[in-house]
Amino acid sequence: MACEVGQPRLRLTSLALIGILLAACTSADPTVTSPSSRSGNTPGSEASTTTGPGSAQGPIRTGGDMRYAATSDAVSFHPYKVTDAQSRSYQGLVYATGLLTPEPFEPIKRRPNMAASWSVGEDRVTYTFHLRPDLRWSDGFPITSSDFKWTFDQAKNPDNGYPYVSNLKTIVSYEAPDPQTVVVTLDEPLAIGLENADAIVPLPKHIWERLDWNDPQRNPEIMNPTVGSGPFKLKEWQRDSHALFVANDLFFKGRPNLDSYAIQILPNQQIAFEKLRAGEVDQAGFEPADYERAKRQDNITVYDWWPAAASWSFIGYNLRRPHLQDVNVRRALASAIDREPIIDRIQFGLARPTYSAFPSTCWCFNPDVPRYDYNPARARELLSQAGWSPDNDGMLVKDGQRLKLRMMFGPNTNKVRERIGTVAQQEFRKLGVEVELQGLEWAAFLDSMTSPPFDWDMVVLGWNSTIDPHWSYQIWSEQTIPKLNMGAYVNKRVEELFQLGAKEFDIERRKQIYGEIQRIIAEDEPYIFLTVNQGYAGVNNRIGGIEVSPLGIGYNIEQWYLK
Repeated sequence: MACEVGQPRLRLTSLALIGILLAACTSADPTVTSPSSRSGNTPGSEASTTTGPGSAQGPIRTGGDMRYAATSDAVSFHPYKVTDAQSRSYQGLVYATGLLTPEPFEPIKRRPNMAASWSVGEDRVTYTFHLRPDLRWSDGFPITSSDFKWTFDQAKNPDNGYPYVSNLKTIVSYEAPDPQTVVVTLDEPLAIGLENADAIVPLPKHIWERLDWNDPQRNPEIMNPTVGSGPFKLKEWQRDSHALFVANDLFFKGRPNLDSYAIQILPNQQIAFEKLRAGEVDQAGFEPADYERAKRQDNITVYDWWPAAASWSFIGYNLRRPHLQDVNVRRALASAIDREPIIDRIQFGLARPTYSAFPSTCWCFNPDVPRYDYNPARARELLSQAGWSPDNDGMLVKDGQRLKLRMMFGPNTNKVRERIGTVAQQEFRKLGVEVELQGLEWAAFLDSMTSPPFDWDMVVLGWNSTIDPHWSYQIWSEQTIPKLNMGAYVNKRVEELFQLGAKEFDIERRKQIYGEIQRIIAEDEPYIFLTVNQGYAGVNNRIGGIEVSPLGIGYNIEQWYLK
């Protein structure tokens, strides 16, 4: 699906193999962090590959319809209300995002996007962006610096509940001195200053300023945007059924080659894959078990890559629960999970083990962190140290209460997460821990996880990470409880180190700081860190213009075409 650019945000994904909005997307969903130009592999990333008879591109033509099959729907089109990847991918179709954008083959570098140029003041806190002169909203109104400033003012207002508002706290002023210029001033020099200054997905001031920012009942643009700036415009959205987008003739990169982009919501990935095989849809997510089968299909090209913004899977703890506040209990449960069978039998080799906050694809990766590998004997020992002992039925008891856990996963169509949860349930049972496993529809899952009464103990989930490690602070910060830091993990030393890393310009010293963050988080074990996941996508061979990079494939969707 379409890319997301602009200031990095961690995203939850709804399917396990793409992965830091909250991961609702699968590895087969090419949602990425941003767009394209070639030069080599990103440090810490690996070459991407293309497999299938459709990998050779044909002559470009315009017109035609693209059909995408998904198994979870968006929650909202409001860019300042959601944390999930599926909603971000819908928004990326209708809203142009980012003054700058990553280079697809060197994502740590930036190139112009909505800005034609930019400069950094000698004080290293003043960033000046000059907008492209051809920026237009889909209704023909110019996109100006006033749209950026007005949107910034709304996003920073604490009453408006922006989940990532902490990203804006270092911005002391955001000004629009003339219609084509945005000037952002930070409170101090930062290594991530350029990304920090590129903070806003602009909304059309001339439409939104007379509407309620928060209430969909009083602002129809939240669920049905009529004016956008992205490659497509929303024509129709029926929740949990389908969404239809049509080409935006005024998109600043040029009208997309495709006339429309349709998303069909299906009950599960098996049905989606069968529709892809039959040619009824052009792109679909599918389970790792079907990866090799997809590669053998004559009408499908499989693209795969190790994402620069890594996708990783985990089981997260709810640290509000007294029995999970004991680190020995958390370490014991982590020691009961064998990652290798999960990789081999559930993810079919399309993943690697991971043990802390940053995966091996990150330049800051620290391989020397505490690891809680599969060791049932050690798990029992740790539980004993925590005061848990087996009763006559072999179930663990402390102070007359059994150790019972409620584990959730979402969406309930995600078979990978369901199987991971089932493996955990079985292994915990062997220790004497009773686990109730429940799958929920994606929106219901997000609501249950991030809203009172927080009636859960563990969640099986995934994060889509960011390219620069700094932005991962969003899931470990006390300020982001509960929307991003849903397990309520608090470690002030970790928060201090993230702030030090943002201010450190020497790359080796930054690496040491993030290495220490990884060590502390691995010791605390607020998650059972499971795997970092390979990205992949299956696309019908009739679709051309796809170029796979460490950003995935969706970053240049306006260039896709029917062969």
